[in-house]
Amino acid sequence: MEKKFLQIVLFGDSMSWSPGVAIGKRYADFIEEKIQNICPDQYIVDVAACGDGGNTAEEAYTRIERDCISYQPHIVVISLGSNDSIRAPDRETFKTYYRKILNEIKKNVTQHIILETIPTLDQEWHSQRNNPKALFYGGLENYIEFFSHSFIRETARIENLFLYDRYKIYHQHLSKNSELREKLILKDGVHLTEQGNEFFAEHIVPIIQPLISQIHQIPSNAETYLEQAILNPVYIECIQSLKNGNLKEYLSENSNLKRLMLEKTKSTSRRAIAYAEDEKIKNEAQVVQCLTSGFMAAEKIFNSQDSKIIEKSKKWAISHLIRIPDHIFAIKLKQVLTRC
Repeated sequence: MEKKFLQIVLFGDSMSWSPGVAIGKRYADFIEEKIQNICPDQYIVDVAACGDGGNTAEEAYTRIERDCISYQPHIVVISLGSNDSIRAPDRETFKTYYRKILNEIKKNVTQHIILETIPTLDQEWHSQRNNPKALFYGGLENYIEFFSHSFIRETARIENLFLYDRYKIYHQHLSKNSELREKLILKDGVHLTEQGNEFFAEHIVPIIQPLISQIHQIPSNAETYLEQAILNPVYIECIQSLKNGNLKEYLSENSNLKRLMLEKTKSTSRRAIAYAEDEKIKNEAQVVQCLTSGFMAAEKIFNSQDSKIIEKSKKWAISHLIRIPDHIFAIKLKQVLTRC
């Protein structure tokens, strides 16, 4: 049976990107795995982690075409507001650009939009715990509830969009089990642990699942998506750097942009696989997907000092590269990763 393609984009800040965990253990990875398990025979599922660390809504808006709309996603999950509470000029600026993001997505790609609150800005762990704005509202969590969460909830209601209220879910579970704080939240007081990513992925699946049957599939040209993947400039430079022996130097510089561009290559190559009728095109797209997965893991490895993150990312990369065991670049990339 021919499989359909389901593209989900997580668009936002670092909460959509999942720093501090291995690739394969990100929020996006767990969502993808769980949705794929629900419909293994009907869909090829791709969840793209299109978050950029530190982004305000205004900053996210400047890259919405590249990192959201161009994916032509079927479902978009938006997570913004925490950085705005600290860095945006004022609350109205945040609200203005948040609305602009929603309008661009609704106008250009999909009505299936899920709005997220963040689980916490921990008032003991977070670096902004003594921020005067937070202190004025009685702590960081009260402040984020006022600054962004109240607006996000109201927007979901007015716009008839789905709300994934991670803040309420986290605090409901925390009130029953105080140990969850250590298990779900990293010591920076905001980002999620590996277990936290899986926990919140588990809770968003019931929101996503009913939407899948409503997705309208438009026939797409596999060759077009394969060409987009192959011609991605970061993918080209990764291949060249691998040949030249300076892949680490290349991926360590301006790594956020390169991570986002590789995410795009991964998604477009998988879309080509889903739509390909020609076996040659499917095989070429499979090569690009596997190599890109290796490069994504390499970027994580080269920019981490955590041995657990490095080893888990390496394992994830090799699980993809062994699908093309005789390919010269797969062999070379495995050698590079093995030496890390």
